Amino acid sequence: MRIADMLARSRPTVSFEFMAPRDESEVDVLERTVATLAGHGPDWVSVTYRVRTGEKTLELVTRIKRHYHIEAMAHLTCANTADRTRQILNWMEREGVANVLALRGDAPVSGEPFTPADPQLTHASDLITLVRRSGYRFGIGAACSAEKHPESPDLEHEFRYLHLKVESGADFLITQLFFDNKFYFDLVTRVRAAGITLPIVPGLMPIPSRRSLGVMTSMSGASVPAALQSAIDEAPDDEAIRALGVQHCITQCAELLETGVPGLHFYTFNRARAPIQILAALRGQQLLAS
Repeated sequence: MRIADMLARSRPTVSFEFMAPRDESEVDVLERTVATLAGHGPDWVSVTYRVRTGEKTLELVTRIKRHYHIEAMAHLTCANTADRTRQILNWMEREGVANVLALRGDAPVSGEPFTPADPQLTHASDLITLVRRSGYRFGIGAACSAEKHPESPDLEHEFRYLHLKVESGADFLITQLFFDNKFYFDLVTRVRAAGITLPIVPGLMPIPSRRSLGVMTSMSGASVPAALQSAIDEAPDDEAIRALGVQHCITQCAELLETGVPGLHFYTFNRARAPIQILAALRGQQLLAS
C-alpha cells in the first residue's frame, strides 16, 4: 500500500526508521528491535541505505513486509549509477515493495563533500525523476529540513530543492529531526503558502545520549532549545539524558498531534525502549489510538 494513502486517512500514522546493519554484529540487535516494535502497531517503517550493505536494506524491507505484514519503505540514494538504480528498483518491484524514500545520500566519510556516482543523479530530485520517467509505480517519499541544513547557504536555497522534489513527483515529505516544534510549524506554513499540499510528516528523535545528540545535530543542523540543553548539561549520565529526551519527545508529539499532523515518524537508532515509552504515554493521554 502506498504510504501517501495512509497519510490521507483521518487518524495520524505511527512509523519507525530502522538503520540497516553495518555488519553482522549489528544484525541481532536490529532483529530484536524490529520484532519488539512490530508489536506496537506501526503503520509503516523505513530502512536506511548503506553503500557497503545495500542488499541488507532490501532484504530487511522484504522480511518486514512478509513476516510482520507491515508496509516497509526502502531508502534509495544517489550512491549508485542510473543503471544500477534501475536494477535495484526492478528487484523491489518484483518483491512487492510499494514505497521508496528518495534521498541524495551522505558522503561515505563524514565532513567530505558528496560525490555522485552518476552525473545524472546528483540530487534527490534527479532520483525521483528517474523513478517517475522509468514508469515505476512506487509511492515516493522525500526528505525536507525544518531548520537550515549545514550544507545549505540559507533557507531559500533549501526551499528551492524541496520544491524541485515535489515538482519531480514526490508523494509526501518527511522532515529531518527537530527539537522545537516552531520550526515544523513555520515549514508547513511556508510550504502551504507556496501551494504545496503534500503531507509533511514530522521526524522525531528521542535523545539517546549526549554523544548521539552531538553527532545528529552536527549532521542535521537541528538546534536544541535552551531549556533542554541546560537540563542535558546538568544531567549526571546518559540514562538521565535518555529520560529527558523521552519526556521532551512526548511533549513535542502531544503538541504536534493536537495540531493535526498526518503522522509521527521516529528515528529509533535500532533501539525500542524510548519509542515504546513515548507511544504508551501518548495513548494514555488518548492522543493516539491503542
